[in-house]
Amino acid sequence: MTVGCLAAAIGIPGNIAIITVFTYQGIKNATDITFIALAVVDLIASIINGMKIVMVFFHDERPWACYIEVIAARSGLYSGLFLTIWIAVYRYQAVCKPFDRRIGRRAAILVSIGCAITAFGLHVPFFFITTSIKLGREYGCNVYGDISWGRDVYAKTQAIVFCVSALGISVLYIQIYKFIRASQVIRQQMTTGSAFVKTISNDVESLASNKQRALNESASYIEDSCATRAIHQASVSIPLSTISNSTRPSVTSKMKTQDSLPDVESGKTRRATHQPADDKTKPSSKKLKNNQSDHKTTQVVIIITVIFFLLWLPNIVIDQIPIGQLTRILLETHKGSFIIYFFYQIKYISHITNVFVYVFTYRRFRQTCCQPFN
Repeated sequence: MTVGCLAAAIGIPGNIAIITVFTYQGIKNATDITFIALAVVDLIASIINGMKIVMVFFHDERPWACYIEVIAARSGLYSGLFLTIWIAVYRYQAVCKPFDRRIGRRAAILVSIGCAITAFGLHVPFFFITTSIKLGREYGCNVYGDISWGRDVYAKTQAIVFCVSALGISVLYIQIYKFIRASQVIRQQMTTGSAFVKTISNDVESLASNKQRALNESASYIEDSCATRAIHQASVSIPLSTISNSTRPSVTSKMKTQDSLPDVESGKTRRATHQPADDKTKPSSKKLKNNQSDHKTTQVVIIITVIFFLLWLPNIVIDQIPIGQLTRILLETHKGSFIIYFFYQIKYISHITNVFVYVFTYRRFRQTCCQPFN
């Protein structure tokens, strides 16, 4: 009853909001398509879980409620599992192999549809064996009917699928984390190296400028000394007026020469010559923005995956309890039956948690949700 109320009050409008927001913002890549497909699966599962409110009051010896509970609800759960595996594989390809050709949107649509069809097909056999059974004063679902070994096979198979999926996804995300850390270290080294090279270049320019200034001062001193000595020697045999007229062109030419020299003191010409070109090692802002977006999306996917497996884990553990002991707990202890039913149903809460993850992690998602109210 509680799960049904939460699904109707939060799951249905929340997943509709996810579909609307991602569609409104534009479908850019396979990740967006997978998010939308996951929201569609969660929406269907929320509608089915919302029917638990009716099932509580009208569940009787007819197994129609069990069909909804087993086939529809569990199919949605396994669809979410397969989509979670698929999005982990895609994030690995997008982050760790950025130069490879990414999977297109059409392929993502086909994979998403295939995940839903596969999950439903795995639960079709339960449609023929599931029956309704009376437990005390209430009715329940005998999922495996007259097949005594069915529960053990299904429980062990479910545990294997759960463990293998969790292990595979963990390996992928560990590789993604290592790649991101290595990329951050390389980017930091490139930034530090660019600053170091720029500092060395400035020091070399300053040293060259000081050397050129010293050479120019020495040349000017030698030139002034030679001119003074020439004037002194000429003044012995040449009249003062002649000296004045003869030396004026040399002084004028000297002034012209000094005017034509590059502005070494200010260092403009020198620095213009040795101005370093654009730093090719620095990553472009567009590529850096794309990397940041990929890392943010990967973080969101990891959060969704962890929540999904944590909510499903108690159900896996309970299914490993022998059927005789489990039935005795359900019939004899009210508190024990409440705990078992609670952990059986808690896995369906995963269908209503994604909207909260998007709200708290995606700023654009919050802005788009608030836009109609503004």
